[in-house]
Amino acid sequence: MLFDPYEFLVLILSLALMRYCELSLRTNGPARAFHLTGLAVAFCMASESFVLASPAEVLPDKKTISPILDAIDQNTPGQSQGYPFGVPRNYAWYRGSHKPPGASSPPSDFTAVTGWGQVYPKAGAPEYTNPDGGIVVANAKTYVHLSGTCEWILIQDQSAHGIAGDHFVSDFKPKPAPPMKLSTQPDGSVAIGFPPVGYNNHFWIIDRGTYPAGSVDGVYVEMDMKINDASMKFVANVGADWWRDASSTFLRNFANNPGAGMSNWVELSTDWSTLRFYSWSTHRLLMNPPPPLAETAPTPRDVRPRATASPCSLPNRRADHPLIVPSLPGETGHAR
Repeated sequence: MLFDPYEFLVLILSLALMRYCELSLRTNGPARAFHLTGLAVAFCMASESFVLASPAEVLPDKKTISPILDAIDQNTPGQSQGYPFGVPRNYAWYRGSHKPPGASSPPSDFTAVTGWGQVYPKAGAPEYTNPDGGIVVANAKTYVHLSGTCEWILIQDQSAHGIAGDHFVSDFKPKPAPPMKLSTQPDGSVAIGFPPVGYNNHFWIIDRGTYPAGSVDGVYVEMDMKINDASMKFVANVGADWWRDASSTFLRNFANNPGAGMSNWVELSTDWSTLRFYSWSTHRLLMNPPPPLAETAPTPRDVRPRATASPCSLPNRRADHPLIVPSLPGETGHAR
């Protein structure tokens, strides 16, 4: 095309404004009003042309996006790449990114956390039946932020703690579900059978990460996922649950494991995708990103120094700390 949408918008507005200014010098009030209306119409037409341009012309290539910008995209409402089949549309997390009010930090008397992931058939896709199809999960990690020292701490690692999970009914109602195939591969990744229609794959890092009560004010989770068959149409997201302690059991009212939140839905492919969730606001994440995002974090241009600046205002890249130790193996509930 001769002009891209933005150049076309600028051209139309410039010509229209020049014409209006010329005519306003030698026409009466009603005529000027007529031409001003024409200018507004020209703006609307040019804007529509810009908005309706193809995504490839307007949006950046997600394969080249930096990790921190990718994390922000995955935690900005409205950026899901599909929706989970079988989840009621009135569920708060049906469209993806969801952070319950007040859940950024754990309850003051809680001492554990678990990162988790889930996979669903993509809504609108044909039913998948190839028994050899499956999902691979690797490099699952959970970090927590220590409010006292402003450090991000690696508290769960798939390579040390493993992955467990099962199929659950799509809406997490208490109904029987078939067992999920799960096997650890030689490279440490975990292969999981695909979820049949009406069910999901829900999985988590086995050993809960533990911390002293009142010491944590945020969580970050990331996992790599891919499918082994290009014809599969599945979406996935990740999130975290705060747990009362390392061994408390799951209760249907979530009194022992309120959710910290979850990310948008990502459509899986045969290439690795890194799925990311953070419980903080995006502004705060930019001020103090966790280690996997810190090296690519831009300096927030809208932040101004304050007389009472928080000691956590600068990034801290430590990834381990003697204060935090993995929990002992114990019963692990599911995230809903």
